[in-house]
Amino acid sequence: MGIVNIARELLQFNFNADAFTGRAPKPTTIPLEIRADLEKIEREQKNMNNVPEREDLRQIYRLFLNAIRTGRLHTEFDSLKRIRRLAWALTFSEDRLFRIVDMPEELHDALQLIENRFSISALLGVFDALLKAWDARGANLLRAFVRRHLADYDGRRRFVLNLRDNLAWYCEENGATRVAMNLLRAQVRLSDVWSYLNLPDHTHGYRYFGAVAEAYVAHSGRLNRELVVDIMEFVEMHRDDKTNRAIVSGTIEKLGLDASEDLRQPVQSYVLRNWGDPRVAGGTVRWRDVSDKALRIFTRWITEEDIRFFFDVVARACNDPKFAYRRAFWLAYLGETDSGHIDSCRPVLRRNAESLFTNDLQARQYYMERQPARLKGGKGSQYAFIIQMGGYTFVEISTEGACYVYDNASRPFELGDSEYHITELRDQSLATHRVDHIGSERYYWQRKFAWWNRRELGIEPLRSYRLGA
Repeated sequence: MGIVNIARELLQFNFNADAFTGRAPKPTTIPLEIRADLEKIEREQKNMNNVPEREDLRQIYRLFLNAIRTGRLHTEFDSLKRIRRLAWALTFSEDRLFRIVDMPEELHDALQLIENRFSISALLGVFDALLKAWDARGANLLRAFVRRHLADYDGRRRFVLNLRDNLAWYCEENGATRVAMNLLRAQVRLSDVWSYLNLPDHTHGYRYFGAVAEAYVAHSGRLNRELVVDIMEFVEMHRDDKTNRAIVSGTIEKLGLDASEDLRQPVQSYVLRNWGDPRVAGGTVRWRDVSDKALRIFTRWITEEDIRFFFDVVARACNDPKFAYRRAFWLAYLGETDSGHIDSCRPVLRRNAESLFTNDLQARQYYMERQPARLKGGKGSQYAFIIQMGGYTFVEISTEGACYVYDNASRPFELGDSEYHITELRDQSLATHRVDHIGSERYYWQRKFAWWNRRELGIEPLRSYRLGA
């Protein structure tokens, strides 16, 4: 008897494949009616997703404009195929030419052609244009067209019936706000809005959804971590730069100056990755279309974070209790209501800096996002911190180091450099002023330094620099 058979007999294992198959659950058979409905839904979604190729839209767009010039509109657009493509070409543009939807007379003529040879597939094209050009000049004409044909629709297409049932969401000027309010009431995530409305992925960057998001942020009340993460996930999916700037601006303003690090972290990560630091060269261009209020709030966020990072995290390596006094001094010039007197600041760390915060995830994330400049030379425990304020550049050197002050006109280094040598950061011959941190506990150097700033820069601390004040 074979080894396998002996094992079966000892274990009393008698497997019968036919019996096992008979006991297996039978696959559920979908009734014909339900299957037909599912197939119909799938066809309707394909129709909405079936956007003509860009080259086809280019050709129909040019044909339309040329036909208007030559008076051959009705001759050129005498087929359902061309009419359908025209409906989808209402928002097409190239070479800085206006879209049809932005030209009132041309849009009127296009909609009249579509009306004369109306089909549901053409209606879907007009509806797509409405979402894409939600607040464009011709949006009201699109809304009226879509409203009329959806209201009159008596067919059985579920996708179109769903649009008809929610007519106000798409055909009223405040439709986007209505959707936002509905999402909030139903506790639906903003980033799920496309699936909630059953609209295809190619609409992700459409202006309609930007308007929904702006209203969602404005009416969301107090933001918590979950809402902030959701809003930033929406921004990542939306992919429209100008609208995203408005959404992020509104989110920053809503969070305000006193937002916790936990709340503002998702916003900071997105902003620094996509727009960079607003305080460095080129910030004005990268931060275009962002509100002044949001810019001020964000600048204070990261300036305060820079100061706390350097004088808290770096202080661990230096084992210098005076760092607490230095931090309090500079935070006094940051103020409590905006970015204060400090224009910008930047840590300059050694290549081994990551060892300072191996177990500090927050500090590690800061380091990865900011990518501080590198420091060479000096003692291995020395680091630097560059601050710009009132036309001067201040360089704090850690561990037995002083603060060197340079007039910006005679500064021996560039602010945008990725690497610095400690000798150029503490150049006694070019420094306008030097501060030794003597008598920290008695606030000796602080009083002298504040007096110098008052005399030379004409600025006062915006709050107390005393510990615990």
